[in-house]
Amino acid sequence: MSKIDASVITTWRIARRVTLAAIVVAGTMSTAAAVSQRMAQHPCQATAAQTINYYTYSGIGVELTQDGNDFVVSRVFPGTPADGMLYPGAVLLSVDGESPENIADWTRHIRGSAGTYVELEVAYPCSGHDKVLIERSVVQLAY
Repeated sequence: MSKIDASVITTWRIARRVTLAAIVVAGTMSTAAAVSQRMAQHPCQATAAQTINYYTYSGIGVELTQDGNDFVVSRVFPGTPADGMLYPGAVLLSVDGESPENIADWTRHIRGSAGTYVELEVAYPCSGHDKVLIERSVVQLAY
């Protein structure tokens, strides 16, 4: 029997350790990639990422604010019945011939069943008074 050189055995052991470590690292990376891909494709994850909440009501699509004693259109939501009919800065004077005393009453009078009409009398700081007839519809605002 021949003697095996100790340096050959040491070199073989180091090579084996490096090879096994590479296999472990490659396996870990492969597992991490597979888990990441599965999580990205998981139906619960996709649904959560695509969920959009909506506030839905029947009205004309404006946001009101109170400025002293005046009730003012602060925003007109795009694609709503008021879009192109009312503009921010419009001071509300009456709704269907009435002049509510607070924002809650203005909102209650302006909202109504889809397909019905609301007549608003408004004043713009630079162009006088105007009466606008707007058909209410279902307004859906994403948030």
